[in-house]
Amino acid sequence: RRLKVDNNGGAWCPKHMVSRGLKEYLQIDLLKMHVITAIKTQGRFGKGQGREYTEAYALEYWRPGFTKWKRWKNTRDNEILSGNINTYSEVEQALQPIIFASKIRIYPYSQYDRTVCLRAEIIGCEWEEGLISYSIPKGVIRGVEVDLSDRTYDGEGEGDRLVHGLGQLVDGQKGADNFRIDIHGFGKGELL
Repeated sequence: RRLKVDNNGGAWCPKHMVSRGLKEYLQIDLLKMHVITAIKTQGRFGKGQGREYTEAYALEYWRPGFTKWKRWKNTRDNEILSGNINTYSEVEQALQPIIFASKIRIYPYSQYDRTVCLRAEIIGCEWEEGLISYSIPKGVIRGVEVDLSDRTYDGEGEGDRLVHGLGQLVDGQKGADNFRIDIHGFGKGELL
């Protein structure tokens, strides 16, 4: 269900209550590869009668070449995004790192059992670059001063290489010429 649309109950509502176990999800098929930069959510307004919304959620995504769904996590390894505090306000969560996917799943999450409903919109654009994965050597970490690893890479580690994924080489961010300068607020030596 789209934001600000209130017909047919006004939202997607899972059959079962949700809690910490991520079982119920809303799946969106984008049909083609997209760059997803943000997610907007809203609860079920239901012509003023709705009382359900999701306070938090997790994301999984799929793209050609994957053998299983990937769980999204931010640059600090957090998988849970903040959702709504009521049924009518929109909440937009910018994704860092961005997601390259043809399908996405939104898993409502709660610390305790509760009924939730959800309207969502995906923010981004079609990915027309053609690249769906690359392989590179793993980065190095030298003490607390230098971290040259790509923690946004979503492929697999095989020995001393990262394979079958995408990461910093396509994230659209440009680092400083001096990698010891913290231009993005992620810490010195981190190339995020």
